[in-house]
Amino acid sequence: MHLLIWNLPPRCAASEVRRFLENELGNYVSAIEVYGAGTPDAYADATLTTDLPYIGEVIAQRLSRRRLRDTPLRARASASGDASTRLH
Repeated sequence: MHLLIWNLPPRCAASEVRRFLENELGNYVSAIEVYGAGTPDAYADATLTTDLPYIGEVIAQRLSRRRLRDTPLRARASASGDASTRLH
């Protein structure tokens, strides 16, 4: 199960995003990839340690209530990690 996170702050480095997500997700995440860091289209793909869609959606809802540098995050669980499943 993957967690897609977007609406990242444009001036945020990949390492800062990764640290923030590792802190927020703790043991629920096994890997984090950040794409397009520093751009308006930046997003992250976090591989979760669970394959249960319900758990992935709950984690996505929780993360969507968080802010990174005062920017509200958006998140969605995805079985494939396909970024085209993001909401706009």
